[in-house]
Amino acid sequence: MRLIALLPVVVLVALLAALVAALAPHRQPATDLTDVVTSPAAHARARRHARAVAAIAWGALAVVAAALPAAAPAGVAGGVLLGCVPAAAGTAFLLAAAVGERTWPRPSGARRRASLVPRTARDVAPRALRVALATWTATLLLVLLGTGLTATADGRTVSRRLDAQLTAGAGPYPGPPYAVPLALGALLVAAGAVGVLHLVARRPAVEGVSTADDDALRVAAGGRVLAGAQLVVGATLAGVLLFAGQALHNVAHGAYAVDDVWTTVTDPLTAGLGWAALVAAPLVALTTVALTAVGLARAARATAPAVAA
Repeated sequence: MRLIALLPVVVLVALLAALVAALAPHRQPATDLTDVVTSPAAHARARRHARAVAAIAWGALAVVAAALPAAAPAGVAGGVLLGCVPAAAGTAFLLAAAVGERTWPRPSGARRRASLVPRTARDVAPRALRVALATWTATLLLVLLGTGLTATADGRTVSRRLDAQLTAGAGPYPGPPYAVPLALGALLVAAGAVGVLHLVARRPAVEGVSTADDDALRVAAGGRVLAGAQLVVGATLAGVLLFAGQALHNVAHGAYAVDDVWTTVTDPLTAGLGWAALVAAPLVALTTVALTAVGLARAARATAPAVAA
């Protein structure tokens, strides 16, 4: 349990280091007023570099996501660790992407015109994926706030007084022991994504590639970063909705016998909330996967070489 408690601290330190590196000022190479025409060879090298960075980052995400569940102990500690698997995988993904963005070679030969307008993280972040990450993060925080406030004293179950004769309880339920690390993990992933987007915006221009193609490479990189970040936060949200919905559905129904006469009781509001969460969970999961696939496909198309007429 102590090791799990230290995990958010380690992740926070790592992401803060990445953010500091992203925001550190870089000396810009000297430029003249002549832009270059994209060299097919230079563009091909840049695409290979971008694909390698993406492959390593997604590989890191897959390895962490596959390895951590096997290390989960039994009990609450194991449940917390399993809940934090998406955030941990997302952190590995972002750290790998951040390191990859720092490996782009600086211009050393032909000079090119630099944009007079400084690029920002927003400039390299596709709007749909940016909105998705913000939506999943905000929704997850609101859901965790609600489950944290409605959990019982043990923080792992939810109870309802169905009538004067019956009080029902059900779990597992994402109360504070789960909600706090899950919320922290989502915030760290969102902050890490912003940090990596700053790296993408401020990295050196690709030598031998025109301004338009260089911008396309940056937007593609930003799209890949956001695709991964929204995927892990969305997966966390889907998991929270699934467990919370199942617990609410179970606690909304109960039965008891008085003189061998059975009475069935249902709390319609709790049952409705449970069904809503159970329906929303797969919808969120499918949407995150679809957005990831579309985002990666668009990134690949944006950096594809031009076809000669």
